[in-house]
Amino acid sequence: MFVYFLLEDMSSEALIDILMENVSLRYPGVSYKCRSFKELGGFTQKNTVKETRTGKLLNDLSTYLRGFNNSLKYLPDSAVFIVLDNDDNDPAVFRAGLEEVAKDNHITIDYVFCLAVEEMEAWLLGDREALQQAYPAAKMQKLKDYEQDSICGTWEMLADIVYPKGIKQFKKDFPTYMEVGQKKSEWAKQIGRYMEPERNISPSFQSFWKELTKRAVS
Repeated sequence: MFVYFLLEDMSSEALIDILMENVSLRYPGVSYKCRSFKELGGFTQKNTVKETRTGKLLNDLSTYLRGFNNSLKYLPDSAVFIVLDNDDNDPAVFRAGLEEVAKDNHITIDYVFCLAVEEMEAWLLGDREALQQAYPAAKMQKLKDYEQDSICGTWEMLADIVYPKGIKQFKKDFPTYMEVGQKKSEWAKQIGRYMEPERNISPSFQSFWKELTKRAVS
């Protein structure tokens, strides 16, 4: 089984790499490759070169899916997983838009759209034991106000829990998009090391894990 992941950013890739180590140990026949993008971007309107060669996932999605549709059709035991944050979009509407892209481009290979609701950090918050192990000084009491997979500013919630000085100081200490991205990758690596997929209480993570493992055992 070969899985190609299209990922929104480097922090998603950091987590997928760790999770796939777990999968490879359980299912030795599984291999994978990742392609991470600069950020999410947006759905294209006219599919011009300017729109579709941006390094942003949604903008470039049609181009990549068409390419995989040509190359992976010769590799039947394969799938493309597109993993992206839902952000503040309605999950059903957003998924419908993604499926429309696949339909418009006549994609026939196996593909899966995996939404992290609201953000990938929800998957990290979904394993409380892993969070505690990775950050023993984490302010776990703050999770009592967190509804799993809610639209609430998820990465800010995680930062507030793991950063000793809290979210307000975090934003002062790491003011740029690049710095925040680096911290997100760090959280993904640190927490991901201790994650046990079956105990993760994030519904969107469990949906992703189900789609992945059912292909690994087939």
